[in-house]
Amino acid sequence: MTSLLGLLCGFLVIIGGALSDSDPLSSLCSLTAVIIVIGGSFAALLTQFGIARVLTGMQGIFWLANPPKTDLRKFIEQVAEWSSLARSQGTLALENVVGDVKDPFQKQGLQMIIDNTSPEDLPAILGILAENTGRIQETPAEVWEAAGGYSPTIGVMGAVLGLIHVMMRLDHPEELGQGIATAFVATIYGVGFANLIALPLGNRLKYLAHELERERHVVIQGFVLLAEGKPGILIRQNLQSFLTDAGKPKPKPKADAADDRVAATEQAA
Repeated sequence: MTSLLGLLCGFLVIIGGALSDSDPLSSLCSLTAVIIVIGGSFAALLTQFGIARVLTGMQGIFWLANPPKTDLRKFIEQVAEWSSLARSQGTLALENVVGDVKDPFQKQGLQMIIDNTSPEDLPAILGILAENTGRIQETPAEVWEAAGGYSPTIGVMGAVLGLIHVMMRLDHPEELGQGIATAFVATIYGVGFANLIALPLGNRLKYLAHELERERHVVIQGFVLLAEGKPGILIRQNLQSFLTDAGKPKPKPKADAADDRVAATEQAA
């Protein structure tokens, strides 16, 4: 919700600045400028990404109101319970709970445990799945960042077109002032859309995608420990070491540090 509040504040700042100079709000309104900036930016995005990825980028707006996240503390408890069930009744007993898993990535990992995928192969396979998922989740950020790059230039194009129109009416000097002001509205739209909406939104979506990526690394570690047959108490201790006090994943540890942690857990087992 703070992201939506930031967008609203951006609009209010522009409107407040115009009103402080006693300019009418109508001076900021131009349907022609909207068509040029928004339509031109959309056309450029369509050329670069294609319709499917552009629509995916538009859907990323909903992340602002409801950011996707993984409840890692809940996942840790689930993995511990799955470990107890698998150690007492075998991995096939997990088929009774796989239908209750909503997250597609976690469901795939649990199915691989049921299929007796070896602990050596599990990280590589889940790593590929995580990479593909991350690439998809970064698409909205890429789309909005590209929109932030295109819109200012297209806004300048709109201003130039407006000035051309003004120059063609030099025989009406009383209209020059209003015509020039209207021409520069397209520049305001282009720069404002880029710096108040597109670029901040793209950076926010990129941050959320990176957070989801770090969460998936904790999930992968949990399934590796589950595949190795570790008891629930050791799984809890190991996975909780990856979390901050707020329940979020710590920055991704280096490979050697992660290997040392797993080795220490195996020695304790």
